[in-house]
Order: sequence, then C-alpha cells, then structure tokens
Amino acid sequence: MSQLNDNQPSAIHIKDDHKASGCDPLLKLWNLRILIRLNTFNRIFDRYGGLQDPEIMHVLGLSEFLQHEDVDKKIIFANLSNKLKALENETLMPPQDIFSINIKVLQKSLNLTPCEIDILRFVVVSGSSSGFNMVVETLGEMSNEQIRHTLSIILNVPRSEIENAMRTNGALISSGLLRINANGYYMHSLQQCFDVPLSIKYALTQEQNNPEAILQCFFKIADQSHLSMADFPHLKTDIDLLACYLQSAEKRHISGINVLIYGEPGTGKTELVKTLTRHCGLELYEITMQDIEGNPIEGKDRFSAYQLTQKMLANKEKSAILFDEIEDVFPDVNFSPFGHVTRPDFKKAWVHQLLEENPIPAFWLCNSVVQLDDSVLRRFDFVLNLRAPTRNIRRRILDKYLGHLDLSDAWLAQMAEHEHLVPAHAENAAKIAAHLNTDNSKELEKNLARIIGNKLQVMGLSRKPRTVISRETRYSLEYLNPDQDLEALTRGLQQNHQARICLYGAPGTGKTAFAHYVAEHLDKPLLKKQASDILSKWVGEAEQNIATMFDEAEADDMVLLIDEVDSFLLDRGTAQNSWEITQVNELLVQMESFNGVFIASTNLLNLVDAASLRRFDLKIKFDYMKPQQAWRLFLQVLEEHDCHVEDDAQQYKADLMRLDNLTPGDFATVVRQSRSLNKAIQPCYLLAALEKECKAKPGAGKSIGFIG
Repeated sequence: MSQLNDNQPSAIHIKDDHKASGCDPLLKLWNLRILIRLNTFNRIFDRYGGLQDPEIMHVLGLSEFLQHEDVDKKIIFANLSNKLKALENETLMPPQDIFSINIKVLQKSLNLTPCEIDILRFVVVSGSSSGFNMVVETLGEMSNEQIRHTLSIILNVPRSEIENAMRTNGALISSGLLRINANGYYMHSLQQCFDVPLSIKYALTQEQNNPEAILQCFFKIADQSHLSMADFPHLKTDIDLLACYLQSAEKRHISGINVLIYGEPGTGKTELVKTLTRHCGLELYEITMQDIEGNPIEGKDRFSAYQLTQKMLANKEKSAILFDEIEDVFPDVNFSPFGHVTRPDFKKAWVHQLLEENPIPAFWLCNSVVQLDDSVLRRFDFVLNLRAPTRNIRRRILDKYLGHLDLSDAWLAQMAEHEHLVPAHAENAAKIAAHLNTDNSKELEKNLARIIGNKLQVMGLSRKPRTVISRETRYSLEYLNPDQDLEALTRGLQQNHQARICLYGAPGTGKTAFAHYVAEHLDKPLLKKQASDILSKWVGEAEQNIATMFDEAEADDMVLLIDEVDSFLLDRGTAQNSWEITQVNELLVQMESFNGVFIASTNLLNLVDAASLRRFDLKIKFDYMKPQQAWRLFLQVLEEHDCHVEDDAQQYKADLMRLDNLTPGDFATVVRQSRSLNKAIQPCYLLAALEKECKAKPGAGKSIGFIG
C-alpha cells in the first residue's frame, strides 16, 4: 500500500470545494480514516441525523444512500470500510492541482519533506472545504500528543515524521508557512491548533502566471533609488559605520544582522536603505505589503512572509531584506492615564529568535518605536533615528527636486525654513510641477508653496515656513534696558561660540529681538522654538522633540532660542505629573551637552525651576525703557514715516515720559495698528496709541512714573 509516490507530496485542489472534496481520492481517504481508523463514525452518524446531510454524504461518496431513509448505519459503516481498504490498496497518482503546482517552488527552496507538505495541505483543505471541516470537527478537542497521533493516522505517516515536521526550528514552522497555536497545557481542536497565514493560503491556492510568480506574493526585488550617498551628508558618520559593518558581515557570512531605522513619514528611510545597499553591493528584497489583488496584508501574515523570505534567500549571497512599516506586525500598545504603556500578550521569545538567527541582513523600518518592546529594541545591532532634515539639508533637497525650475533663490531659502519639510514633500511638488503649464515664476512659486503647505497641513503641521522676525522699526541695542552690557556679550560670543543665556523681563522688552541680533552678528541661522513646537499630548514625545531641537541646532550650527521657556522649566517642587519633571530633566541634559549658543527667554522668571536657573551662564533682565530711550525711539518712528516734531515737542516729550512701562514692542505694535487702520503716523496719534498700550498692561496705573 502506498499513499503517494515516494518523492511526491499529496495535494488537493481547493479552488472548487465540491470538486475537491467529492472527487479527490486523497480527500476521501482522509475522511475515511477519520471515520474508521479514528472511530468517529458513530459520532458523526448521530450528530448529523443518520448521515442524511447531503454535504457529508457527498464528501464520503455516499450520495446514493440519501434516497434510503431506512438505511442501517451498519451497512453504511461496512460500505465505508470497504472503500477505505480499496483506497489504501490503490497507488494514488500524484495530483496536479493548483496547490501541487504552486508548492513545488517553495518545496525546492525550503527543502520541504512530503510529510511537511501533507500537513500544510491538510490545514489548508480543512479551512477551505466546509464538508471536510465538518468531518474534522467530530474529532473534538485533543492534547498536543493526541493531535500528533491523529495526524499520523490521517496522513498515514510515522509519528516520528509528524514530530519532526512540527518542530519550531523545522522548515515548515520556521519559514512561517504554518503557525502552531497550541499551548501544551490546554486542549485544542485540530482546526484551532494550526493556522496558515491568509496571504500564504491565497498564494498557494490561486493560479499563477508562472511558477516563480508565487514568490512575489511574499517578496520582490526593491526598486532602484535615484539618490546617492552624497544626498545624505547629515548622516555620513552613521552611514559610513553601517556600510563598513554590512560589508564586513557579508564577507564573513555573519548571521543575525538587523538594522532598525525609524523616523517621521517621508524622511527618506526607504530611499536611504536602497542607496546604502546599492553602495554595499547588496541585492535588496522587499517584503510584500499587498496581496495579488492589492489588498493590504495583515501584520502577522507579513511576519510570516518575512520568515519565508529569510528561509528562501538563506543561501543567496550579497542580499539584504527590507521590512517596512513594522508597526503593523507588532501588537498595538495601550496608553494608561498614568503614562504607562501596556502591550497585549506577544511571543517576545519568538521575535528574539528571529532577530538573532536571520541568515540575511535585514532592515526594519518604522515611523515610531513606541510599539517595540525594550527587549526587542536591544536586539537590533544598529539603530538610526532618521529625523526631519536640518535646514541646510532641506535646501539641498529643494535644489535636487525643484532646482531645474524657474524659482528664485529667495523663495528656495524661505521654503527651506519649513521645519517639517521632508524629501517626499519636495518630490511630490516636483511631480505636480511637471504638469503645471505656467511661465510665470511668481505664480509657480505660489502654487508650489500651496502644494507643500497642503501636505503639511493635513499632517497637523504649520503650512507656512518659519519667518524672519518682523521689524516695524529699525533695531538698535540703544533702545533696550538690560542689566548687562549686550555689546560686550555679543563680542564675547563672536570669540567663543558657546553659551547658555536666560533673558527675562516683561513682554516686548526686546528679548526675542536680541536673540536675532546675536544670530546675525555670529553669522549663524536662528532656530526659534515655542511651547507649541515641543509640547505633545503623548507621553515621552515632548522629550523627543527637545532632543531633536538641540540636535538640529548643533548639526546646522544654529543659535537656538526657546521662547516662553517657563513652559518647560517649571519648578519641579510644584510639579503635579511625572512627565513635567522628565521634561525639565531632558532640557537640562540637552543644555549641558549642547555645543553652541542657547538662549531662553521668559516673561515669568518666578515660575522657572531654581535649580535650572543655575545652569545658565548668564541671566539678563530686560526692563522697561528709560525715559530718554523712549523719546529717542519716538523720534525715530516719526522720522521713518516722514514726520517730524516741530511744534509742542517739549509737551510730547513730557507726556511720553509719564509712561513708565513702555517697551520697544509697544512701538512696533502701534506701527502695525496704523497700517491696519490706515492711519498716518503723526505725533499725536503715536502718543495716544502708546498711552493706550500702556494702560492695557496688567498693573498699569499703579506706578508714579519715571523719577529723575
């Protein structure tokens, strides 16, 4: 008796349920063994009303008995026993159904045994043929030992072969073709014990254009990148390290090489991997994210596709695997009200093994690592946080994608101020620009700004780039009233480009403007941040934003300014939440390690953490203007608007000097108001508007004015 030819696995055509289950001798053989060899005949006879169910009778080839209501079950049992003996004494021809054709490609690459293929086929059929599934259900729940014994009987193979096929390090399981869900301490039905990923089941049971096409259900050769290593100058150190590591590991055939790259969408993670692997002479294979019909593949099924790809490429030299959007393959995390992150049960040990034994180097890409357990993160050899590009790199990106267009240098420089601009935005803008029929450069700039702005806005980001500080009046240190010599400070910073400075005082006293002044005199760009740029509703994200801010400033050699620093450096003694303390700690750590000029400004020095204040090299108070300063600025504003004080100059001066809480910002506000109201700047208007600004301030009217 032989179930199959020795070197050919059994198969079942599962595309047509009735044809497969009613006409295939192998399926009938499995059914009969369950009924006769495993003694479920009486159970199924009683459960389905004397075997009068048409589908069951069709599966067993007993449809003729459906017309005999009084047929005795002994007669049916004898009939089934005879059929079983006849089939077992018959040499079954190797089936040529779709499953058998498709499995040959995987069998060759994975060295699957006939027993492993029979088990895989059995699981696929039991989940696809409702009639056969009804028969399998009669086996009930079993222990792991009973399941192995049952499979041995159904497939007519030695128990030892079943044991070998179900080993976790065997080809069937380690390749991800089959998942075993059984826990050794519980009872399971045969259907619950095994699981074939839907994408794999679909690939095996659908007709392919050619035998090799089935591989595209799991992986494909990645497209070539149009970028070069020179397009990642901000990552040169990391890239050089990684390239050296990959090339050495390839020569020595080292296994377990895993690289994690994470960062915001569109930052160029995929392009970086494609560029790097090409530089290292590696063929890059990408794990498929969609099935043949374009439907997304579920996370756990993509994990199986990754396992299968590793197995199939195991002996292919100079190869690497790209596994993108890995957030989908790890379980969702839950955030508790107390800031703790919880994860559902997940087989971490299994993932650890994947990261330690993979024969082909793998690049794992994601937007955020929040869903990855710490024990998983520790197993990556190399981790790279691909942050949004710095300003200089953003300009390079714009030049690369849009440089061929008729765009002004000023526009490109201004668009480079977009903090969240990534290569994908510029590439998308260039794609649309190719179809815009305009010769007007200003119109083109306006349209491209709208395209990029819309992309940023839909992500909850500002659609406009950072702007240079608005100067309503000519800026001069002579109108500021600090308690330190600002000119001497600026000269010192020109010699030593490193300092931590806290500017405090009432709003409008010139703190922010002075930060711009310092940046201009140091010939450095200014990176200005406010609370809204850094704070986040997600636990831990503010700390990441703080670190990113300092990294960007240092990478681009920028002066860093944080406005309203009291939003972060709150007194830790009064903090009500743990995350408030961690934000302060992170800012202090970054301050101390920052190799550049860091300026913080606050209107509320009393709210700032006392210990944090000690970390600043200088704490400079910006006070209200002195009377003579106010008068000189009053005259300057009038002169800038082609107006002069001729009559009643002394009266204007006296009235102005009674305003003891004037700031340079008040003058700028009044100038903007005049434009909005279409009012000409005249002495009387300017004085009245300044008086109104002073009265609107908290505590106004309590002072007795300037003295002396």
